[in-house]
This record gives sequence, structure tokens and C-alpha cells, in this order.
Amino acid sequence: MKKITFGILVMITALFTGVQAQCNQVETVTICDMTIIDGNSDSVPDGIINLYTEFNAITGGSMSLATGTWFDPNFNFALDETTGDLYLWDLDNASELITDYQFQLIDTGSSCPDGILATVNLILGPFSGYARPVLNIDDVNLEACDIGSTPQEQCFTLPDVDLFEAMESLPSPHLNGAWIYNGSSSNFVSLVGSDLTVNIPYSPGPPLADQETFELTYVISGIPPCDVTLQTTVNISVTRQVFSGYGQATRICELEILNGNYNADINLRDDEFLLQEDIEGVWSRDAYGQINSPNDAHININTLYQQVIAANGLRFGCAEFEFTYSVDQRSGVCEDAESMVLFKIYEYLRPFRQDINVLTFCEDAPTNPASIDLYDQLEFTTEAGVLFDYNSNEFTNWEFISGPSRLGLISNDDVGYTSSGTVNLQNAPPGNYVFEYQVSPGVNCPSDDFSGFTYAPNSCDALLNDNGFCNAETAQVTFTIYPKLYAGEDTTGLEFCETDPILVFPLDLFTLLTTNGIDDPIYKGSMGTWTDNATGNSISNPTTFTIPTVNNQQRFDFRYATLTANGCADTANLAFTVFEAYQSGLSDTIVACDNNAAFNLFDRLGGHPNNNGIWTGPNGFTTTDQNAMFDPASSEAGIYTYTVPDNVNVAGDILCPGNSATITITLNQSPNAGMGGLYAVCKSDLQINLRDYLGTSADSGGTFNDLDGTGFLSGSLLDVSQLTQGRYNFQYEIQGHSSCNLSSTIITISIVEVAVPTVSNQTFCAVDGATVSELQVSTSFDYNWYDTAIATMPLPRGTVLVNGEDYYVTALDVNGCESPRVAMTVTILAIDNNTCESCIKDGISVNGDGENDAFDLCNLPVTFPNFEIDIFNRYGTKVYGGNNNTPLFNGVSNVPLTIGNKLPSGVYFYVFNPKDGVSKPFQGNFYLSR
Repeated sequence: MKKITFGILVMITALFTGVQAQCNQVETVTICDMTIIDGNSDSVPDGIINLYTEFNAITGGSMSLATGTWFDPNFNFALDETTGDLYLWDLDNASELITDYQFQLIDTGSSCPDGILATVNLILGPFSGYARPVLNIDDVNLEACDIGSTPQEQCFTLPDVDLFEAMESLPSPHLNGAWIYNGSSSNFVSLVGSDLTVNIPYSPGPPLADQETFELTYVISGIPPCDVTLQTTVNISVTRQVFSGYGQATRICELEILNGNYNADINLRDDEFLLQEDIEGVWSRDAYGQINSPNDAHININTLYQQVIAANGLRFGCAEFEFTYSVDQRSGVCEDAESMVLFKIYEYLRPFRQDINVLTFCEDAPTNPASIDLYDQLEFTTEAGVLFDYNSNEFTNWEFISGPSRLGLISNDDVGYTSSGTVNLQNAPPGNYVFEYQVSPGVNCPSDDFSGFTYAPNSCDALLNDNGFCNAETAQVTFTIYPKLYAGEDTTGLEFCETDPILVFPLDLFTLLTTNGIDDPIYKGSMGTWTDNATGNSISNPTTFTIPTVNNQQRFDFRYATLTANGCADTANLAFTVFEAYQSGLSDTIVACDNNAAFNLFDRLGGHPNNNGIWTGPNGFTTTDQNAMFDPASSEAGIYTYTVPDNVNVAGDILCPGNSATITITLNQSPNAGMGGLYAVCKSDLQINLRDYLGTSADSGGTFNDLDGTGFLSGSLLDVSQLTQGRYNFQYEIQGHSSCNLSSTIITISIVEVAVPTVSNQTFCAVDGATVSELQVSTSFDYNWYDTAIATMPLPRGTVLVNGEDYYVTALDVNGCESPRVAMTVTILAIDNNTCESCIKDGISVNGDGENDAFDLCNLPVTFPNFEIDIFNRYGTKVYGGNNNTPLFNGVSNVPLTIGNKLPSGVYFYVFNPKDGVSKPFQGNFYLSR
């Protein structure tokens, strides 16, 4: 069946004939030229058709707003789902398949599958667009700037123009066509989609504007019955962007100027300073009096230097100069260009050296200063009355070159550095020391952020140029510390027992002297002498000195002195006292049983003990002399100690401790196997330790026997999870000393099992926000729920259930015993399931009365915590996007361009995405009233 609407062929094909279909009746509407559609019949084309009208015209039916709402499965955002108005001009592409544009009439209250009453397929013919009106006599539709024409911008692949900008926007052309370049210009680079890229070459001199016009055609084809090919041709005028060149940045050291390298003028246009610039540019007047006219490009570096010296003196530090070259744009669509040529002059470093008076010291001499500053040993250049000293902490460094030690010198890369270069002479090792002071040229320009750089021809990046820096300056500082012959440290107040190993003959007196750990070892040569301070006599044998027999105690007092050829002296005093010691004999160990005869402990001591000691033992045992009788039947086992008196000094301090010896006695008694008994154990305890059931009096070290042969006993550990309900016997045995009898006891374990609960898979609606407390289980006991088969902590009853998740239940009896775990699976149904109804309201009233002022999602955020929701207006424009972290929709937009706007009353559409990895997104609509 065919009909003519608005002068356009509209083909309607009914897939069902005879009686009108009641569910999903499919019809096809064909519109070959959308540009003349006048939906409101006001003689002005608007591209709007009504799906109700078109469908009723086909079927002779009476579908209306009350019948259902229209839905666009492809979300083209060109359909008013309530009125059925379809905005053809908002569809991006011409039809390539009959199903490209498909719209469904849905009544959720009907008995049709998914509520679909009808489907309309739209075949939309091609539209190649209208070219913009020409701008001039050359029929140019669009002017553009060749942004990639300069040497620098050719480093980037950027299109010069989007060809759709040459088209009118209402109606806009369909986007699934193709652009064709109608020419053969060598300046054409590429055409990618609608992006045109050209390269307009630079031609020095008039005409100043380098320009070329390119003709391009947009072609698009349709499918039957709109199988036509349409095309639109446009002319694009592209003008080259001017280029002011690569401005170079140059460093110059003052010495180069003083050496005459910059006496002659330089031309700023030379490639050394400005590269690949358009020649039509001009130079701006500078603040230094060098540029006299727009075409004057000559400057004199020496003249600039003299200006700096005149203004700042010899210690000018550094000075920077800028010269600007600019080229005006050639067309209103392009921009002016400007480049900067930079110079920076740096003051050079004057030399410095060490003072002619070289310092010398004696090692550890009392007259030595604690420290010296190396900086004070330097002489700096004075020029024309100006001192060129460099005491910066940032641009200097003291470096240790050679010598036995750094002497605590802090270098520049260490915390606390200063240019003073302080070195510590206390305990400094002898030797020749060399330190170097280094000064960086940056000392004359502390705040320098100037980066020298150059561009090579056709370069895309600036290259760092390290040339032009002034040289660093260095000088060394040296001094000498002559060594002493180390005599050791004063060592007095030493006290020894005569048995001290250090006093064993022959005694080396040098070994008694202490050292500082730095100047070791002590000198023992011919330039050192020992003297007895008590007699004044020299000691000829200090390394083989013999201690005479000591009666109670004896004091020795000596002095050791050294002297070098350079006059460096050192001395050390040595004084010590030797005390006599007593002997207590040798220790012994005795193993006894409680039926042995009594014996005297003193008789069991080895060696040659003195008989002036006393005994002490367990629980306050003591004697007044050397005799101590021990009876195994009544005495206690333990350690008995025999002690002889200490030898003390006049202050009462123990100098030679009295010796002690011990007799250790062990008594063997019959072992205790503990008490057995009957014990109830939960099978859910998994594993128990039988040792815990022996009682605290049981002795350890015995073994457990599996009397019933369960096979689940390992050592003292019993795996009760493998045992069935019943009683099992185990024996504990322990063997004492060989003279003692075997001890044993019986432990009976009664296994308690709990019946397994009955549970099945359960289903809930997403809108209910169901929790663990709502899970159903059949058991006569209490029960616990777990999230895994091995979890140790039960789930809280308020835990929200998760779709597709497995849960595990155990029965729990009054004794706390658990049954084996039983698994079940939870299913959460989405609201578009026939079993569960939506809890989302179909309207909100944003009137500030505190009721229904926001788009409430009921329990859905609880069930789907990762959800996302998008809300669109009747034109398919997104006005709100939300999730669990955003406020509910209250009639105010929160998306770019319209954020914060209060939205008008009307129908809005939402798409709710659960984002739980299982449930599918669903959609709906609601009415917003104010």
C-alpha cells in the first residue's frame, strides 16, 4: 500500500495482512527527502513526523497516547517517546540497513511479550547538506588558516579545517558519506574523514598573503527505495600562517668579549641567532639603543657589555638582553607571529691561590687549634680596587684531595656545607693534607634561570646549548701534621687478682696501657723509655716484667715517655695493684635415688679447696664451716655451693673475688601420669590435644597410645573431625628413672555430633534489600551463616544479600557444637522481572513542601551499591548522572553546560544500570512537576 505525504514518497509495508496483529506488528516507513517534511503544516519544513499518525495510517487503527509509549532501542535521542514525534533532522546518518532506525510501541500492561505492541522501521534517504553562502567573487564557502605551514608547526600532523564547517547546520548533512578532493595541487596533503590538511608554501615578497582555494565534494548514497546518490561541492580558501622564525638563546662569557671576539657588529637575522623567519617582519626598538629602525637588525655585544660595566661596575654578575622580531598576519583567519632573540653575558671568575705561609702542626699537640677554616688560607684577586672573593655556600665546594682523613670536611652535596671549609684538628691523624676549593661560574648569577638553546634547520625541538659558560676556578690548600710516637693513655687505678691471665709470666707492661683507638699501636722502639716512679730507676725489661710473690696485695707505679726528631713528645702513666686469691676446689654432679646413704659434700669437691669456706643450698640450707652432710631420704635435690672469702681493697671493694664450687644433686622420683576421665568433645572442634585432659599434676615426656585403633592420633593431637559419634579410649604412659615404675592413665573421649540443617536456594526481589536475617533454614537448633566454606567468623544478620552468591549454614547446639556446613545460592531478581515490581515512582513534585521532592530509588542503592543512573529530557539530552555518591535527582541538572539549571516540568527518561556484573540495565520515565 502506498500514500503520498507532503509531496514525499512514503512506502508502508504491512507484514501482517487480514486481521490487525495485536502484538509486535512490524511496519516500514520510507522517507527519501527529509528536507521538505513539514510536521506542523506551517509551510516551513521542520523534519518532524509522528509515529502514531504514520502507524494508524498504515493499519487503519487508532493507536494514541493512551495506548502506550514509544521507545528507541538504539537511543538516537530524536524521539519524543510520549507524543511519538520523530525529529528526522536529529538522526545522524542515512539508512544503510532497513533496521538502522527501529522504534517500538510499548504497553507494559499488555499481555504482549515485553509489552511490545508494534515496531516501525524507518528508511531515511540520504542528504548531502547545503553549502554555506559564498564569501567573495571566487565562490569561496569557507576561509581557513594553514596552521601547519610554518617550519615549527610542520612537526605536528594537525588538520587545517573540518569540511563540515563549510555546510549549513539546519538541516545538517548525514555523516555516513565521503569527501572527495577535486584537484591535483601539490599543496594538498591529506583528507581524512572530514579533516582537510594542506601545506601552503612560503613565497617571499608580494603578494604578502600565500593562499590557495581547494574544491571538495561530499557524496552520500541511500538504499532502496531511496537508492539515489547526492553530492554537495564547497570551495575552501586556505591562507598560510606567517612565521617569525626560531629565536636562538646565546650565552657569552665576559672573557670572550675582553678577547675581542665581539668587537664587530652582529646581524640578528643570521641563522646563528634567528632561523627560517619570514623576511617581511620588523624588529622592535630595544631598551639598549641598539635597534634604530624596524629594518635595523645589527647590534654590538661589546657596546652592550660596556653599558653593563658602566652601570654596575666590574662585579656585574650577569646581564640579559632581548630583541623582538615580529611578522603581521596576512589574513583575518590567521594570527601575528613574534620571536625573541636572547643573549646573556656572564662575569668571568678571577683566579685565587693559597697563602704562601704553609701551616704545620704536631699530632695532638696541646698548642694546636681545635679547628681551622681552609677559606682563610686563600688569597683572592683584587682588580682596580675591587676584591673578587667567592664565599658562596651554593656555588662553591671544598673537596678532599688526599691525606689520611677528611678531618670532618663537609662538601657541597652534604647537609651543613659552608664555604668556610672548616676542618677539625682534634685527634687528627698525621700526614700531608691536600684540599681543593672549587668555584662554579654560577656564583656570579645565583638566580640564573636562563637556558641556552639553538634550533637546527627543519628542527622540531630546541637543542640545549651548553656553550658560553665561563670556566670554573679552583685552588688547593695544603698543610702537614707531623706524627708523634704514641705512648698510650694514662692508665691508673688498675687492680688485679693474682690469678688474672694478664699477669701470667712474662708480663708485657705495654699490654696494660689503654689506647684511644685512633693512634694505635703504642710505639715500642728505642725512642721510648720506662721509669719506676717509686725508685726513679729505668725498667730494662718492660716486655718481660715478672710479678713477685704477692702477700695480700702490692702496688706498682711506672711512667712511659717518647720524643720524635721533630720535637713531638708523648707520655703515659701506668699504676696497678695485685691481690692474692683463695681456692674453693672443683665442682661435681651427683645423681641419686631416695634410698642412698648420707655423705659429706666437702668430700665430693675436686682439686685442693681451702677449708675456710661455708656451704649454701636450697631453701636456706647453710653451714658454719666446710662440712655439709646430705641425706637423700630427707634432703632436697639442687645445687649446693661452697664459697671461700673475697680479698678486698681498703675501700671494701672486692678486688679478688672468692672462688665458689658447686655440687649439683639430682633425686629421681616416681613420675606422675596425671588423672584420666571421660570428656565430651564437639566434632566441630576439628582437633584437640590430649595433653590438655591429663590435669596439671601430670609429668610431661610420656607417650599416648590409641587403644581403640582409630588411626587419627598423631603424638598428643587427635583429629576428632574424622571420628563418628561415640566413645574412644587413649592411654598416657611415662617412664621415670630406671629404678622407678612405669606410670599410666586412661582418657575417654566422647564425640558429640550435631544434625545437619535443611536449607534450599532462595530468591528475593532487588527492591526488598534482603539481608542474612531473611534467609530460611530448617533446624531444631540455633544456627550461623558464613560467606565461605572455611570462614571462621559468622555473617552479621544485617548483611545485605548478593545476587548469585553462595552462603553456608551450620546448626549450633546448646554446648556450642556446630554441624557440617550446608551451601545454598541466593538469586536477586531485577525489577524488570515479571515476579518483581518496580518501586520507583512515576513522578516527583519539586515544590519545596518536603514531600516527593526527589527521585527516590527506594532499596535499589542497597542492593546495587555500584549502580549508575542517567536521566534524559524529552529530546534525548542527558540532564543528570548519578551513583551512590551523588545526591538524588531533585529537578536540577548536574551535567556540563546545564549544571545547576532548574529543569522545566515534563516527562523525563531514566536508564538504571545495576553494574553488579549480572543484572541488565533497565529504563523508565517519570513526570517532573514544579
